[in-house]
Amino acid sequence: MRKGMTLIELLVVIGVLMVILAIAAFNGQRTLKGQEQAAFLRSLQGFFWQGATEAASRGALLDVVFTGERLEIRNGTRSLRTLEVPQGVSLTLPRGVVARLTPPGKVVDANGNSLTQPLSFQVGLGSKTYTYVVSLIGEAKVEP
Repeated sequence: MRKGMTLIELLVVIGVLMVILAIAAFNGQRTLKGQEQAAFLRSLQGFFWQGATEAASRGALLDVVFTGERLEIRNGTRSLRTLEVPQGVSLTLPRGVVARLTPPGKVVDANGNSLTQPLSFQVGLGSKTYTYVVSLIGEAKVEP
């Protein structure tokens, strides 16, 4: 009777373990990416509200700027809040100043004019599209 495993048996066991770990790592990455995207959608909903509140508390005109990679709330050139856009997410916002937040806590258009209708944009997430509607006071609602 022999003791232990042969080299071939050991290599087979290691090979099977490597395949199992590779599958687990791939599924884990996909799950993390999905969670990151879901967190972005929730954060985006509060982003304009937080900005409007910030404008009211500072008594300053703030800009909402889209750089393509992130959304920022800026006071002049100084970034006050940043929301990174994760991979796989697309926004139908123009680059540059998207809206302005006024001291009473209102959202106005990029030129500083009052909104005649709520600010609306779409967020693409794979095959799903979400429409965000931002009210005059910065409240963002998601419409299917």
